[in-house]
Amino acid sequence: MNVLDRVRIERAVLSYDWWLDLRGTPARRRRELRRELRANVREAAAHTGARAAVAALGSTRQMAADAVLADPTRPRWAVGIYSGLTALMGTLVVALLAGTAWADGVMSADPTEPVRGSVTLLPGSSMEYAPLADGFSISSSVGWLPVAVGVLVFVAVARPWRAVRRDAVPAR
Repeated sequence: MNVLDRVRIERAVLSYDWWLDLRGTPARRRRELRRELRANVREAAAHTGARAAVAALGSTRQMAADAVLADPTRPRWAVGIYSGLTALMGTLVVALLAGTAWADGVMSADPTEPVRGSVTLLPGSSMEYAPLADGFSISSSVGWLPVAVGVLVFVAVARPWRAVRRDAVPAR
């Protein structure tokens, strides 16, 4: 089995794990189901090839729904982390583009003195442009907004309050 085949299989396994986590499946059970799926797909890949074996799986979302019942009382830690990191990266890309636009505006004004400012969309950000003898220097700080967005998305998606509330409810 080559590297591309392993990547195909792992991508399918991670997708399956994602949907299991969205359904509130405990980590230990998800690990068991991942191992089972990985073993079955590798065995099928030995006979038909990895591409055909992964295609034969069908929807990993439906597989997860068939494997476990949804548990709405559990937090979704992995989904929260993935979503929070995606939001953080997206906000950093927006900050990079906004900083580039700011720097482009300052350079088009062709100042002879250093210029300091901030990007309106990014509270706490700071930008500085300084002309030099043989070019220019630009420094940037994005502030606290990207981290705040990442944390807020994590909390909204992971729902950590469910872990606290669940511990407070006596077991049946």
